Formats: sequence, structure tokens, C-alpha cells
Amino acid sequence: MDLDVFNQLREAIANVIKISLPEPQASLLLGILIGIKSSFPPSFYEALRVTGTLHIVVVSGYNISVLINTLGRLLIFLPLKIRFGVTLIFLLFFVLLVGPEPPVVRAAIMGAIGLLGTILGRQKDAFRILVLSGAAMVVFNPAWITELSFQLSFLATLGLILIFPILDRITPDKGGFLRDDFLTTLSAQITVWPLIAFSFGQASLLSPLANVLVLWTIPIITYLGLVATTLALIINNFTELIMIPLDFFLSYFIWIVTGEFWRFGFFEVGAFSFLALGFYYIILWGGLWFLYQTFQKK
Repeated sequence: MDLDVFNQLREAIANVIKISLPEPQASLLLGILIGIKSSFPPSFYEALRVTGTLHIVVVSGYNISVLINTLGRLLIFLPLKIRFGVTLIFLLFFVLLVGPEPPVVRAAIMGAIGLLGTILGRQKDAFRILVLSGAAMVVFNPAWITELSFQLSFLATLGLILIFPILDRITPDKGGFLRDDFLTTLSAQITVWPLIAFSFGQASLLSPLANVLVLWTIPIITYLGLVATTLALIINNFTELIMIPLDFFLSYFIWIVTGEFWRFGFFEVGAFSFLALGFYYIILWGGLWFLYQTFQKK
């Protein structure tokens, strides 16, 4: 497959976004839409870090899972196999548009596995596939197991497969998509925050709240972004007008994450041992096993 077409399309999209939107809206859309985060203003990057939302605006297994799960809900009227196939085609296009670099490919695989588990509702099968896929990727390139992006993608997807069904079962079925987004966020946060704290010595107690307040905008920004940039590439004279609806959601995202309130929940955890990290995950997996055993008896 000739990837030059996707490279040219990515460059054209980046150019039209930079021309049509102010900062940091342009950088935010570039990060969400095509995975470019190098242009983030320092103050905005810091706000994303403090709120624990940086993972949303880069390509990760968590990010991709959210996007394709939303697409799956939009296509709910289609038969399951067709819905799954269309979603995978969208995922392939998205990966090629962003650029098939190893972290992106790994994230796509993890996201597809998470989607499979969510759609089929078969956590055991999805768990086996996740473990086998992770093992296969490590055999292909053993160095990947030491990369933080691989570890976070694996753990976030594991959280969606194992923890989300439990939270979904024990919480009231009210709140619609906000409830689902919050549970999705919390499921991933439970599995990844200790590793993030271990790697960077920082954590945020308010991160789940910040995530749920902005997470619902990501599918809208993505789909509006694809439509708006496509139209802007075709109709060069009206790019700013076309971007107005998109600018509203981007500005909302920025307004939320740049609030000073979030700093009250952000703290330095300092260095802690690998043994302590391992102890957390032992307790977590033990608790999950207990809950699964409890549910099976009911």
C-alpha cells in the first residue's frame, strides 16, 4: 500500500487546521485528529499533564477504544459482524492517517481487542486474546515491553476488559453516555495510574472527573474534525466559517482543562519502589478475582 497518499493528506490536514484555528485549539485538534502533539504550547501541555488528560490527545489504546466504541454505538442498527467490520476499517484508516508507527500500531491492536471484548461481552475470550497479542508483540520486538506507551496501552485495555463490566454491573443504569464515559475512564485509570505515578512521581485525584468532563467531546471533535477539514480542503475560501462548530467544542475542552481548580487534586507522590507497585497490582487482581467469583455464584 502506498502510504504517500496518507502522508500528503496528513500534511494537508495539518496545514488547513493551522490556518483556520487559533492556538491552542489548532494544536489540540492536531493531537486528537492525527496524533501531532509537538506543537502544544507549554502552558497547555502542563494543563493536560495536571488534569491527567494528556492521554486523550495522543494516540493510545485507550483513546482508540473510546473512538471505536462510540462508532460502534452509532452503528448499532447494523448487524454485529457488519458493525465490527466497518469499525475495523475506520480504525485502519485512522492508523494510516496518523502514521503506522510502532506505538500507533500497538495502540490500534490493543484498542481493537478492547472493542472486541466490549461488543461481544466475552471478557474471558478478550482477555486471552489480549494476553496472546501482547506476548506476540513482545516476541516480535522484546524491547517493546520496556516502553511506557506499550505498558499503558496494555493496562488501559486490560482495565476496559476486566474492570468496566464489574463497574457497569454494580452502578445504577442512569446517566446515559456520561455514565459510560465515566466508567470507561475509571476502568482505565484504576489500572494505569500507579504506573504513571511510578514513572513520573505524580498523580491526580481529580483526574477521573476531568476526564469525564471532556471525554464526551473527543468523538464529536474527531468526527467534526474529519468533516470540517475535508470540506476546508475542498472549499478553501470558507475554512474559518466551516471550523466554527468545531471551535466551540475545542474551546470547551480547553476551558475545562486549564482551570486552576484541578491543581488542588494534583500532588507529587515521590519515588516509591517497584515492590510497592507490584503490591498494588497483586491487591487489584486479587480483588477482581474475588468479585468475579462472587458474581458467578449469584
